[in-house]
Amino acid sequence: MKQKSLTKTLVAAVLTLAASVAYGQDRETTAKIPFAFRVLGSDLPAGQYKVVHGAGYSVNMQLQNMDTGKSVFVHAKTSIADSEKHESARLVFECGGEAGCTLARLFEGTGRGLEFPTQKLTANQRERRETIYLDRFKEK
Repeated sequence: MKQKSLTKTLVAAVLTLAASVAYGQDRETTAKIPFAFRVLGSDLPAGQYKVVHGAGYSVNMQLQNMDTGKSVFVHAKTSIADSEKHESARLVFECGGEAGCTLARLFEGTGRGLEFPTQKLTANQRERRETIYLDRFKEK
């Protein structure tokens, strides 16, 4: 009887692990960012990036430059609702003057998103937003 119980517990654990791994892979997306940008003190070049956001309500994500392999782990300051109700996952950058562009938000296309700390722009810096839409990640 104990053997059957142990077997059932192990099977349940393996299935849970497999489901969480599959869910995490589904949350990997790519973005072609055509300009250099900044995220939490790191300056990143233009290029193709893999974006991996944490499972569930995690406020963590990883950006990986697909050309160089360099990764940056990012901790959001808060999770937010998508007021625009877009169905597409996207990155939103705040840009202005000499400050360049800074990653401000990630929206998952599910009504939820993450907000990141950004530089404060002065009154004489012209501000604009750049939006980059994400595609599902596919291994080459």
